[in-house]
Amino acid sequence: MKDLTYIIPTRIESEDRLKNIITSVTYLLKNFPEARVIVKEVAEQNTFKFRALPEIKKYVGIDNLTHIFEESNDELFHKTRILNDLILLAKTNVICSHDVDVIYPITSHQTAYDSIKSGNADVVYPYGCGVFQYQVNYPMDIFESFLKSGFDIDIIKPQCRTESSTIGWTQFYSKEKVIQGGMWNENFMSWGAEDCEFYFRFSILGFRVARVNDWIWHFEHSRSHNSHYHNPKFMDNHNLWQLLKEQSKENIVQYMKEQVYYSRRLKDVSI
Repeated sequence: MKDLTYIIPTRIESEDRLKNIITSVTYLLKNFPEARVIVKEVAEQNTFKFRALPEIKKYVGIDNLTHIFEESNDELFHKTRILNDLILLAKTNVICSHDVDVIYPITSHQTAYDSIKSGNADVVYPYGCGVFQYQVNYPMDIFESFLKSGFDIDIIKPQCRTESSTIGWTQFYSKEKVIQGGMWNENFMSWGAEDCEFYFRFSILGFRVARVNDWIWHFEHSRSHNSHYHNPKFMDNHNLWQLLKEQSKENIVQYMKEQVYYSRRLKDVSI
């Protein structure tokens, strides 16, 4: 999968987040050695470089890994802005936005990638909608055993419970099409509803949105305000989503034309 870049926005706010990003990045580098992986960390401290990277290097080569650090003391993690930074930075035609706390079968990655490359889909969710999530309790001893085993799923199976899955975590898309559709809506800040709006917008605008009906493993983690309902921007995000989801295709097209962030991004586009 040479024509693929995984883009991973992160702020490592806890030991759980640290374990999870070590797991997910190692998994990607090990199983997809021809793809590029870009991690952009926006935080006060460069935790990925000094704590995650040394652990990842114990298990896999990092030639195809790029780490970008942006120092920031902003309490809000502007994930949509960072995703758009990385979309424009990627040099491949296929991009996968990827949260730090999930893994899913190699075949799901391949199917999603092939769907984009063949032109059969513009956006692909590489897991099923319904009950396709394994929520994983992930203590340190399980973390260490799982990585040392080369990701033997049998090790984490006893730690799993099934949960619902809808539209978050990770998406494959054509770089050209995601830019045409407005990218990620930067009016959504921190956590809350940005995934819903993205799915709705690309669907109503007529882009071909597909799924891979298989499982995803979601590793548990503690939550700061940036991944919780206590996020100070949560209600703003919620209210914007409630407004946009009632709009027609024509209104969404007009809305995107009026977005300053999108006009600014289009000036930097190189597809």
